[in-house]
Amino acid sequence: MKRFLISLSVVTAIAFTTTGCAEKALPASRAGTISQSYSGVVKAIENVQIQGDGQLTSIGGMIVGGIAGNQVGGGSGQDLATMAGAMIGGILGQKADVRPAKRITIALDDGRNITTVLPVNADNPLNFSVGSPVTVYITNGRVTEIR
Repeated sequence: MKRFLISLSVVTAIAFTTTGCAEKALPASRAGTISQSYSGVVKAIENVQIQGDGQLTSIGGMIVGGIAGNQVGGGSGQDLATMAGAMIGGILGQKADVRPAKRITIALDDGRNITTVLPVNADNPLNFSVGSPVTVYITNGRVTEIR
């Protein structure tokens, strides 16, 4: 058992250290798509939040809530507390799935203004400010990238 845990730890460590090796991994759905690019200038940036789908955080909340509920009472009362804890944990976990994002308004060189909301993460840090010249990539009517 100890060898298994050590092996699992080594494999996990290798997986985490090699996942960031690519320049920028695009989703497979972008392969072969046609994007239009537009030049423009950032006019406004506002910090906002995006509500996620809550699947992972909901499952995590259910597990933690179930474990916490299982610590209460005994017999059928313990079973009820476990179920209630799992339900409450799932609801709270779903509500906790909020991610940082930015609402960005860009004045395109062709005279149009566009506004979009993009998530902020390690792959998409959105390192620009008001007045920065940018290139906007639009695929199938959606802003897919701003550089």
